[in-house]
Amino acid sequence: MPELARTFRDPWWIIGSAAMVLAGIADIAPQDIDVLCSRADALRLREAWRGHADADYRPADGTRFRSTFSRFVHLPMPVEVMGGLEVMTAAGWQALVVHEDVCLDIAGDALRIPTLREQRRILLAFGRDKDLAKAARISLLPEPPHVA
Repeated sequence: MPELARTFRDPWWIIGSAAMVLAGIADIAPQDIDVLCSRADALRLREAWRGHADADYRPADGTRFRSTFSRFVHLPMPVEVMGGLEVMTAAGWQALVVHEDVCLDIAGDALRIPTLREQRRILLAFGRDKDLAKAARISLLPEPPHVA
């Protein structure tokens, strides 16, 4: 996703089902590509891709998540961008922070994903049935190779 790398200035990650596929977990079929980034980068991308936004789309579970959100539909798979994502927890709103990640070389582009352990932690924090089922799929698979 070279367009993101050219637009973003802060660290960003692919999360969710697409990250699971990139980490080598079999039999996952992403419906979109979830991107976690800073609020500033989400706004920057919203401006750069303004003609491609799905303005009518509203993410489910709006009471559980908040972010600077946009969904773009001009690529082969929709891209959902969450800038400054926060998750409602028993302790209140908590910023989603990636503590451990790996960098993958995908067709010459460097893409960052959370480690499998981090992916599991994030999915458990999301707490929805579909996320808990995905978290259960993450086992002790080897991490993808590191790319500098």
